[in-house]
Amino acid sequence: MNLSKLPPPAPSAATPDNPADGRSAWGAVRMPLPVLALLLMLCAAAAAALLAWGLGRWLPASAWLAPLAAGLGVLAAALPAAVLLHRLTRGGAASAGALHSPSGTTRELFLELSGREWSRSRRYGSGAALLLVDVDRFARLAESRGGAATDAVLAEMLRQTAPTLRGADLLTRLSDSQMAVFLAHADPTGALDVAERIRERTEQMEVPFHEDATPRRLRVTVSVGVAQLRPAHLNLQSLMDDAQDAVLAARQAGGNCVRAAPVDLSRLRQSGAWREDRAKPH
Repeated sequence: MNLSKLPPPAPSAATPDNPADGRSAWGAVRMPLPVLALLLMLCAAAAAALLAWGLGRWLPASAWLAPLAAGLGVLAAALPAAVLLHRLTRGGAASAGALHSPSGTTRELFLELSGREWSRSRRYGSGAALLLVDVDRFARLAESRGGAATDAVLAEMLRQTAPTLRGADLLTRLSDSQMAVFLAHADPTGALDVAERIRERTEQMEVPFHEDATPRRLRVTVSVGVAQLRPAHLNLQSLMDDAQDAVLAARQAGGNCVRAAPVDLSRLRQSGAWREDRAKPH
């Protein structure tokens, strides 16, 4: 699967709340909470002092002047803080809702965000993994049940997988027969555990589907390829290629199993369909 053959993300209009790079203008500024609290306290003190000086010039001195100035100063500092907090909370909730919705992210957004996480993991050595989940005997399912059935299967896989992922993980339907999961901060054991849980959950699924007005239940299995980020992965494409090789190894093993990269390609190359299968989009 070649990322260069995938369509580029559609450009979006840049606005204060939706700049062109997809980030919130408010969310782009990150500040430690203690520093933010200190700044707010200084702003409140400065506002209180300024108000006390202004009120002292126009009103006669009295016992209630200082408390009034202090209260107005705190209010003047608290209002902008409340607006900022509301913006950050709304932006964070919207982002989390998009990444963990039952349908996952769009393929274009998944590739963009996965590229960022790949770069971050390479820079800091925090670990990451890519999972490709491919429906077994997909062509037979499409021929016998049609495109509506395959769409129902992938939609149910996404729906059941999304709630099990962490906040930093990414999920998408990568192609007609394939779902992709990018695991941030994942070690090899954790990535294999996630892959095995996805395989088990899919095997137990009963996908509701109507054929000729007759309700049916579809059962499928999946082959899962796992690629852990290594120094040899110089770009996201190489990580995806390794995951795809692992998927092909799982298929050769009969499907309904998990295989981890790197795999022994000599056995895959003995099959004449290896190059064809690796190159074509699924």
